Amino acid sequence: MAMKIRAYILIMTGAIVLPIAIFAAVALETLLRSERDAALSTMKEAADATALLVDNELSSAEAALRVLAQSPHLASGDMENFYRHARTADRGDGGRTILFLASGQQVINTVAPPDYVRTRTRDVIESGRTVVSGLIKGAVQQIPVTTINVPVPIDGGRRYVLGSVFSPDYFSRVIDRRAMPASWKLSVVDRAGYFIARSSEPARLGHAANPLLMRAAAGRQQGMVRFDTRSGVDAYHAFTRSPMSGWIVTVSVPAAEIDGVARRAVMLVAIGMLAALLVAAGAAALFGRRLVNATHGAAASATALGHGGLPPRPRTGIAEFDHLQRCIGEAGRKLAAAEGERSALLQREQEARALAEEQVRIRDDFLAMLSHELRNPLSGIVGAVQLLRMDSPRPELKSQAQDILMRQSRHLTRIVDDLLDLARLARGKIKLDMGPVELSAVVESTVAALRMAGRVQHTLTTRLEPAWVRADRTRIEQVVTNLVTNALKYTPPGGAIEIALEAHAGKGQAVLTVLDDGVGIAPDLMPRLFDIFVQGKVSLDRSQGGLGIGLSLVRSLVTLHGGSIDAASAGTGQGSVFTLRLPLLEHALVDTPAAAAPARTAPATVLLVEDNEDARRMLAAHLEASGYSVLEADNGIDGLALAHEARPGLAILDIGLPGLDGYQLAARLRADAATRPMRLIALTGYGQASDRERALEAGFDAHLVKPVKFDELARELAGA
Repeated sequence: MAMKIRAYILIMTGAIVLPIAIFAAVALETLLRSERDAALSTMKEAADATALLVDNELSSAEAALRVLAQSPHLASGDMENFYRHARTADRGDGGRTILFLASGQQVINTVAPPDYVRTRTRDVIESGRTVVSGLIKGAVQQIPVTTINVPVPIDGGRRYVLGSVFSPDYFSRVIDRRAMPASWKLSVVDRAGYFIARSSEPARLGHAANPLLMRAAAGRQQGMVRFDTRSGVDAYHAFTRSPMSGWIVTVSVPAAEIDGVARRAVMLVAIGMLAALLVAAGAAALFGRRLVNATHGAAASATALGHGGLPPRPRTGIAEFDHLQRCIGEAGRKLAAAEGERSALLQREQEARALAEEQVRIRDDFLAMLSHELRNPLSGIVGAVQLLRMDSPRPELKSQAQDILMRQSRHLTRIVDDLLDLARLARGKIKLDMGPVELSAVVESTVAALRMAGRVQHTLTTRLEPAWVRADRTRIEQVVTNLVTNALKYTPPGGAIEIALEAHAGKGQAVLTVLDDGVGIAPDLMPRLFDIFVQGKVSLDRSQGGLGIGLSLVRSLVTLHGGSIDAASAGTGQGSVFTLRLPLLEHALVDTPAAAAPARTAPATVLLVEDNEDARRMLAAHLEASGYSVLEADNGIDGLALAHEARPGLAILDIGLPGLDGYQLAARLRADAATRPMRLIALTGYGQASDRERALEAGFDAHLVKPVKFDELARELAGA
């Protein structure tokens, strides 16, 4: 069932007020306990301080008696002079000094009763320590007094007891020194439960204290109890027991006074909180009424907008609702624009979905192409290997199989290199070895290599001008080879291909153009031509081949050189033209013949350390066929031992070796004077620039990447 906004306002107010009220109740209760605990703590502190005050008086009397005990008059038995000395220890009218013999006979004064004197004297003599009495009645005046007694041993075996006698009001005057509220009652009760001192009702001195107090204090050092006084007043009683005398000091305060202070503080807080809640509830009711009216106005405006009319714009006095009214007025004008935007968003979403589907299709096509491109050379390699394993293959078949193995191995290597280069470019890991390069020489050598490989079955013409650029020669050869190979691939045999190189000094550019009359480029493919894995439609036999990564790799490498590349085509079957632009060097360089390097004699013995048995055997066989004596090892430790034993002039070391890796083995060989002159060649599958740098830093003279190219290996073996 739907509720009106007023009901929601009330529920919201209740939801706010109820937790506050609960929290306030808990807080007030906590405050009440805190105030009560603070007052009770003050009582305990007052009792402790009073007990300390009483103990200070007793300790002072004890100290005075111990000083008297050292009197030379007492030691010599001069009681007349000792009496005058003892009077200096009197504590006014309320405190007298007495000297007892060991038998209890009073030598100096007579205040305490004889029986008590004899008993107390015996206790002091036997225990040898100070004894504080409870309340007793004097032998002469029969008034209640308290005593403190100190043993006095004298040379020659004589024993005395010195005592101080305190009058009934002595300790009352002591506790009166405490500044206490008038309603607070201080009392001192002896161990037998009789009042020694009272801050009020002096007539009760010598009377028994409340049994409830004595029961509560039995066996306890301090505590707090609550019970009615003899006059019927509910009171809190804080007590503490004197460590010196065992007397009980109590502070009694009416419970109404303790609780009343806390209740008054809590009441003030409660009244303030209640007033705040009432004000909050009134404000919520007032705002709720205005909110309801404003909501009705907004509903009327929305209804008018739904019917296509101009909504009214009443002022509600609430900024948010006034803003809502203005927004509703503007909403009508924006509905048409919003609908158009929604349609555009829907179209973009459909285009994005189509693009995602296209990317998935391109990925699947690439995986299919990669599978096809790998299977073809692998099929040729497997077939050639099977042919070579035949018992007596014909010489021409053997030569053909060897050519297939070499050609297909190079094809696989090129595929792997392209994929690795693309991955390095994507991660920004490619480093260029920049230097002056004559671009026409690069084009000529590329075309010559393709002709020698039998790849050119077309009418291929070149128009080349000298053009010096700053580039990485290996990468620029890769770019040119890719462009020319692309033209050969997509131009049918017998077609025409033209390569032109011009140096535009005015523009500071070297412009290389590769033009063909082949299959051309479809218009829908042109915007994505340089994207990765993008190719035109190919036949089922994939006679044109490729993975669709060549042009993407070309664009990335050209961009790294600060150049640009673009393509143009009139359409399918109309041929295509690719234009490469690179910055010209400001000053052209002239090739000068290098000084002839002194010939170096290749070592006769080569140490080969490789843990892959097949790779080691094939490379060893190639080296032996080239006239080298080969020492083989499949781990770093054995390789190190062979190097020290045979002292070969050159070593080819794999990097990933068991025992000692290639870097560690090279370091060991360089550290030993006997093997330090040895030429070291690193052979590894890690081909990045950082891998080459690390190999050279480890002591290698050269760094070759697997699969090794034997012409490069031959140059390194010869020390070129």
